[in-house]
Amino acid sequence: METDMTGNPSQTGHRHYVGIFLLSLATLLLELSLTRVLAVASWHHFGFLVISTALLGFGASGVVLTLWTGLRERMRLDRALAVLCVTFGVVTILSFWLMQQIPFDPFKISVDRRQFFFIPLYYIILSAPFFCSGLAIALLFTRCSAQVNRLYAADLLGAGLGCAAIAVVMPAFGGSGSAVIAATLGMMAAVVFASSSRDRRLAACAGMLAGLTFAVALVADRALPISVTSDKIHPLRPAGQKPSYTAWNTFSRVDVYNLPARPEAGWPEPGASLVIDSGAAATGMADLSGGVRNYLARTPEYRPPGLTYIGKQHPKVLIIGSGAGREVLEALYFGASSITAVEINPIINDLVTRRMREQWGGLFEQPEVHLVTEDGRSYVRRSQEKYDAIISIQTMTTAAITSGALTLSESYVLTREAFEDYFDHLTPDGVLMITRPPQQLPKLFTTARELFESRGLGSPADHLLAFSANLMAFGARRFHAGFLMKKSPITAEELKTLRERLGVGQADPWTGQQPQIYYPPDEYRGAKPAELVKRLAEIVTAPDLRSVYASNWVELAPATDNRPFFNEPVRWSAMRPWMFRKVLAGGNQVDGDLPVAQVTLVILFVQAVFVAAFLILLPLALLSRQGFRAPRKWSILTYFAGLGLGFIMIEIVFLQWFSLFLGEPVYTYAVVLASMLIFTGVGSFLTAFFPENPSRMLITMMVALLGVLAATTLVTPWIFTATLGLSMSWRVAIAVAVIGPLGVLLGMPFPIGLRIVAEESPTLVPWAWGVNGFCTVIGSVGAMILGMVFGFKVVLLVAGVCYLGSLMVITKHSGGAHRSRREFVESVASQVSEEESLQRYGQAAI
Repeated sequence: METDMTGNPSQTGHRHYVGIFLLSLATLLLELSLTRVLAVASWHHFGFLVISTALLGFGASGVVLTLWTGLRERMRLDRALAVLCVTFGVVTILSFWLMQQIPFDPFKISVDRRQFFFIPLYYIILSAPFFCSGLAIALLFTRCSAQVNRLYAADLLGAGLGCAAIAVVMPAFGGSGSAVIAATLGMMAAVVFASSSRDRRLAACAGMLAGLTFAVALVADRALPISVTSDKIHPLRPAGQKPSYTAWNTFSRVDVYNLPARPEAGWPEPGASLVIDSGAAATGMADLSGGVRNYLARTPEYRPPGLTYIGKQHPKVLIIGSGAGREVLEALYFGASSITAVEINPIINDLVTRRMREQWGGLFEQPEVHLVTEDGRSYVRRSQEKYDAIISIQTMTTAAITSGALTLSESYVLTREAFEDYFDHLTPDGVLMITRPPQQLPKLFTTARELFESRGLGSPADHLLAFSANLMAFGARRFHAGFLMKKSPITAEELKTLRERLGVGQADPWTGQQPQIYYPPDEYRGAKPAELVKRLAEIVTAPDLRSVYASNWVELAPATDNRPFFNEPVRWSAMRPWMFRKVLAGGNQVDGDLPVAQVTLVILFVQAVFVAAFLILLPLALLSRQGFRAPRKWSILTYFAGLGLGFIMIEIVFLQWFSLFLGEPVYTYAVVLASMLIFTGVGSFLTAFFPENPSRMLITMMVALLGVLAATTLVTPWIFTATLGLSMSWRVAIAVAVIGPLGVLLGMPFPIGLRIVAEESPTLVPWAWGVNGFCTVIGSVGAMILGMVFGFKVVLLVAGVCYLGSLMVITKHSGGAHRSRREFVESVASQVSEEESLQRYGQAAI
């Protein structure tokens, strides 16, 4: 028999460790599931921000538990935990249904004033299940503070396995089903907590609900369909048509649509389209069931431009983002001897090679074709081959760019270091071709120029081409802006052939538009994009690129591996109040030149800070006026705030760094998130074996943590470069080895801090939990802003400062030693007046 902080008896048995393990597993599974659901319903990276905001539920739970004395001290622990877990399961399903009923669209905040009401409502609904699980976990930590290290270890172990479980649950149950499975696991946690003889009826009820929710999970995609924002419009997603097949994985949903012949729209015969995340991107292919060779020989309508194959005989080709195989078919048409098609999405590769193999006519089984499932940049860096052409065509939708949705998206295939990798893998006359929206062509030019300058190659003026034309031999007839960089100078004869194949001077029969060459400028005859033509010429000829960057509020500096935000439209230092006013007033976004996502990010940060201040600082200030006395309450809460900020910043940077190293998102989430959480759980567990005197132990541990963090920051890029060519199994092992030592140390400050708080001011335990949750939200948004402005290394530096600040405030008055027994007795005695103040404040709040 043990006692909790109030002196009430509490038995901490195996059911508590198993219960918190299941509840944490359910919570993280729900978090990642909603990330995917929101990526489909809205846009990919805003989904992550909304989920981080959902962690406000954890913060609110700590404040509520502080004020709710009856739950915190008098209610029977096991029954309270079971009820909260059942509530978590019910609220999870209810909130998921309510989310689909709200016309939530964060990037319409500039044109739809209702979003100012919908956004906070959406946050509240989204936060509700996290509030329930946070309340249960905080209650268990508070009532069983003597075992907090083992409980926190079980909590982190469950969270880590929840991250890994998404790779299995999402493909099997889909987005809606995965959220319902999380609810089922919450019900199972209730069964475990209620397993004592006194709560058998509650356990039976929770077990029945678990069975019912599992049945719902099997049909969840039909019972709880996802509502998709109207902004996601793609010509390859037929309006009003249901997909013939749908599959999910940890980073995408792929819908297959059968497309009828529509000669007037550019489809002379039937085909199929693969739509990613309901329109974030899509790829299509004509019906090749008669065989690829027959199609190429007997389809006169198929006449691709083949810009990268001019003057080349039997070229070796690398395609980044091969999708349905449009560029693969084009390469075969021009007689490529070797075609390496790199596609990151295994669902797409499974469709074109196995599930819909006959419709694709064996396209990817041709002897020239080699299909690879991997991130394109990671593959290029590991490749030992030289290519005559490296191609990346339309790997995003224009809607995603103009809405601002991709501003927050990292893009390692378009960084300055990526261009160096491409350049090194080109033959002497090799060509790199990339398509992006017109407003992003200048950034491609600055990236190319910095590459040439860093290699001492002189001016790239004769190596570059920018154009606008229809590159599709069939399908969605839309013009694409293209960038072409040739390793050797482009000759006059090649430029003449390029003009002919682009159809410059001739109106496109499908759109009526005329293809145009923006650079070299002497080839340009149009008037509308004169500013773009002038800017491209300026970038190539300006004596100093830095002055060009400084004179434009548009972000023209190349993206780097340290700052991989290629789609960022405006320099953060150039943002002005008028931009905020214009965005919020519904300014024109057609050209994608407004910082929509950056403004949204700032609004999120301000909201998070305001809510944290309202729910933490204001209650503390009011309680202090009513006689609430807690030793070093501000130091203690600042300590846990620093932990929340520092940990989430490190986690976000690791997710970015390891995505390039591991190459596939499924490994990034399963390895990085799971490893970090599991190793932090190990660190928490190990603190139980350390001798007493937590303050002194904290100093030693924090110094070690800061040293390992610094070493990891400096050594990790070198390790990645040296080992990127190894097999996936070796890279996974290396990733775990890099994360392990730091993860163990990151798991120690929180339980040690809770032990100190439990001795000095037990009432602050749930409040510390709340502060940590709130600052995790602030840290996630702040890390994105810092990463976009200064780069990820600065984010890690700030994380280190947060941990150092936490150490300084928590040890400032303790001197690294235990307080005397007299001080401890006086602290416990002061809790009587604390409880009276809390009860008065709670009643006033109610």
